[in-house]
Amino acid sequence: MGLLETISGGRPVVGEFDDGNRGFALSGIRGRKVWKLSGSAFYVPLAALCAWIFVYISGLYPYLGTAGDNNRSSFATSTSVGKYNFGLSTMLLFKGQTAFIEYKATGEDGKVSLDIGPSGSLGYSDSRIRVKGKQTGTLEVPIESTGLYDFEHEPSLGRGHGHTQYKVRWGARFSRRRPR
Repeated sequence: MGLLETISGGRPVVGEFDDGNRGFALSGIRGRKVWKLSGSAFYVPLAALCAWIFVYISGLYPYLGTAGDNNRSSFATSTSVGKYNFGLSTMLLFKGQTAFIEYKATGEDGKVSLDIGPSGSLGYSDSRIRVKGKQTGTLEVPIESTGLYDFEHEPSLGRGHGHTQYKVRWGARFSRRRPR
């Protein structure tokens, strides 16, 4: 039989029908296993996800992502070398957490805009900062209501020419209560 054939009754069948070991009926009537997923292909990613959730909630590793860029600009052109962005830029945060972006800017004349704000809002939030030149620091924003929040970072060279190089890491920590 061919790759896709029909048998009596009009049921479509994929693969060979006579050997009993390959192929499957799209109707599910033939009684053979369609796919067998190995245990490690399912449980290893699930275990990694559970481990990440545990270390994130426990505060041992509060980071959600990291990014960086090396951007050079001149009149009418812009070149980005070594740009990377890994992690979640939108995350469900809970009231009482503190969201943060740790930054290190090493460009002489460039600027980097950093912002943490509610997801779906238009424009920048009140927590937006613009880092100019060589600086290292942390933008921290206390979360006042549970919801989705965006972590944003972007070079802003403005007009003319310049060089912006930066690295950022972002995440959220559960605030520790201080004794009264």
